[in-house]
Amino acid sequence: MANISKKTRQLSPVFMGNLQSGLFRPLVDLVKSDTTLCLQIRSNYINIYYRGGNLIRISEQGSAYIPSFDEKYFAGRPVKIPAPRILQSPADVDAWIEGVPYLKQAMDLWFGQNSKDEREFQQLVWRENNGASIGNATDYFITDIEYDNHNGARFDMAALRWDSRGPCRKDPGKFKPILTLVEMKYGDGALAGNAGIVKHIEDMLRYVRKEGFAGIKQEMLGSFAQQRELGLIPALSHNRNSVETLDDQVDYLFILANHDPDSDKLQMVLDEVEERFGSEDLGLTIKFCVSNFMGYGIYRDNVYSLKEFRERFGRQIACRS
Repeated sequence: MANISKKTRQLSPVFMGNLQSGLFRPLVDLVKSDTTLCLQIRSNYINIYYRGGNLIRISEQGSAYIPSFDEKYFAGRPVKIPAPRILQSPADVDAWIEGVPYLKQAMDLWFGQNSKDEREFQQLVWRENNGASIGNATDYFITDIEYDNHNGARFDMAALRWDSRGPCRKDPGKFKPILTLVEMKYGDGALAGNAGIVKHIEDMLRYVRKEGFAGIKQEMLGSFAQQRELGLIPALSHNRNSVETLDDQVDYLFILANHDPDSDKLQMVLDEVEERFGSEDLGLTIKFCVSNFMGYGIYRDNVYSLKEFRERFGRQIACRS
């Protein structure tokens, strides 16, 4: 039933070797030491994100590695992309590393006029749950941001729910992690319409009924393993227990950031979700996440079913003063 995408988000052994101990090791070290940066694995290329935007893309093309930066961020300002157009030597990589502060500044100025709050907060979710400070205590690890398998499945993030309780982390074969697909909704303007919650559920159900989740599960297991090999999930730096399989359950998690309780929009959207999908066996479980004392760490105790969410947070969903 599952269609494994030809654009599987994994890197070749040669590319991995260059990231681990070869040409690109200094770039990986930069990402590890700079918490504003996020390296994501794609199909034979990597994206390094800054504030949710793509700072550097490096593509493997045959035996060549091609770096790129989106020049829209320059917005007519006299900023230059680092000179090397093919990364062949340590000096080429160093030139791009030296250019990072200038590229960041260009993005800062562009975002000042073209805010991308939702994407920026996605990266914060990634950092808090995968990072060293609290990540080992949270129950979710982000395996991908801006996921698109070019086969009908698109969502903001993919995650594995791997409970922080000792037995779960020690024996992932017995306590299998749960694939969790995540949509980030920043502000009430993102709740409805062509990119709203109901539309996301419709699109996800259309995909799962046609393709199933086996392909995405396999892809995320591979990506998760490669990120751990590269040391890109600091929260798991002392955990050597490999994750080989995932639970049959799949969750579809909505993270709602900065909803206005005085607005009825969220309540109306939840009414529609309950009416259309509440009594149906969807093949996945719709869930909602609330912040943990203003943070973005995702703990299982802060994740609720639609029914639990409405019962527990009715006043915050729509304030009736």
